[in-house]
Amino acid sequence: MKFGLMTQIQMPRPWDAETERCAYWNGLDQAAHAEAAGCDYFWITEQHFYVEIGHSCAPEMFLAALSQRTTTMRLGFGVILLPCHHPFLVAERVATLDILSNGRAEFGVGRGTAGYIVEGFGVDPEDGRGIADESLEAVMMMFADQNFPGYKGEHFDLPPRQVIPRPIQTPHPPLWAAASNLHTYAHAASRGFGVIGVTRNTPEETRPAVDAYWEGVRNADPKDFAGAAANPHCGAFAITCCDADDRAGRARACEIARWYYGDNDAELNRLRFGSAAGVKTVNEKVSGRSDDELIADAMVIGGDADTCSRAVERWAEIGLDQMVFMIQAGPARHDEVMRAIDLLGEKVIPRFAD
Repeated sequence: MKFGLMTQIQMPRPWDAETERCAYWNGLDQAAHAEAAGCDYFWITEQHFYVEIGHSCAPEMFLAALSQRTTTMRLGFGVILLPCHHPFLVAERVATLDILSNGRAEFGVGRGTAGYIVEGFGVDPEDGRGIADESLEAVMMMFADQNFPGYKGEHFDLPPRQVIPRPIQTPHPPLWAAASNLHTYAHAASRGFGVIGVTRNTPEETRPAVDAYWEGVRNADPKDFAGAAANPHCGAFAITCCDADDRAGRARACEIARWYYGDNDAELNRLRFGSAAGVKTVNEKVSGRSDDELIADAMVIGGDADTCSRAVERWAEIGLDQMVFMIQAGPARHDEVMRAIDLLGEKVIPRFAD
């Protein structure tokens, strides 16, 4: 079992003049601290326009800064919203991060499920999947050969160019997909991608998707998709708060999770999961459970080190090989995040070292 940390740089109101600056600098401190605590990966999502909910609009800049504070932690785009970027820029920025980090970039890709974001970049959400597929196919060709021969599809007509710089990792940094829906696990496997899901379903509900992922990986031929190298890994992120006091950790983790899953008054909350209906569906699944039920169902990781370890074990048992803690979310304070990272590093992560 590998471990990771994830952030969207959330910052609920009220704010002051220092809120945004502190959130970014605290985030860098948290990520570097997580490496020291034993986390193998750091993931940052790409968000645009989502006031309070996600201020991480330039993941490549955050990860580049983090690359200078860390030495072993893998630095993950979780994920690049391909319809919002030109393919040449995607290849250049991923390769630049790979160089700055000495070969630690993880290349998560997606089309973006929230119309509010992609529409802001002049993209019709109905075209998102087609644009993302063409973009990634072109980027894979750029990574395969510096002398990119050009690419013509329905959405892109790219001229031949020498695409530089070149990534350190060959043939390219590992590919990942985000799985907000259970059917995405099998789709990711068919392309040989690693997958990062979310624990808003129970382990029992998620097991068939994880089984389908590993079955798909065994049968996949990643060469069918632009020569992409296989990256067989399956993980999920969970809202987390580890505390010396079990009851306090449970309560705080569930409070943060309820905010994250839609129980908040953020201006754009109605669009958080793509639509008002999506917010309602996700929030109802969480709001319909008590705090103890959320912990017992391992949908939220909270409590003392023993309780948190039991939840991680539940997810490991269904076939995950990476557990990603999302500690900085909703109303979580910087000191809480740092304390939780310490406890996870001292008393949880070592239990899964083998």
